[in-house]
Amino acid sequence: LSGCARIPIHGPIIAPPNIQWNDTKWCVPWKLRGVLHRVSRKFGKVIVHSTKRHPFENRRKGGASKSYHLKCQAVDFSVVGRPNGVTRYLKKQRAVGGYKYYGGHYHIDTGPRRTW
Repeated sequence: LSGCARIPIHGPIIAPPNIQWNDTKWCVPWKLRGVLHRVSRKFGKVIVHSTKRHPFENRRKGGASKSYHLKCQAVDFSVVGRPNGVTRYLKKQRAVGGYKYYGGHYHIDTGPRRTW
């Protein structure tokens, strides 16, 4: 086997049934899919609201001009029931750069480690 066959895969190959995709999932990086899978296992059903955005949509939603949604590297989601500890859990995930809780929705992306 080549060295490529030994690369570990972190996260699910197929989205688990307790993640509901209300936006496109084709562009979500595997490492963020893995985070969503782990969140759903630990806290319950995850509903994905926003992934890839086009510039007009991003402006309409009030997104930052250099939003990671424009690069297909961000996810906005909610957890049914909003259990305590999700933000602390996201902070501990090495695959997550930016993270934030916005009144009912969580944002994660692959950028540098930060919150706002």
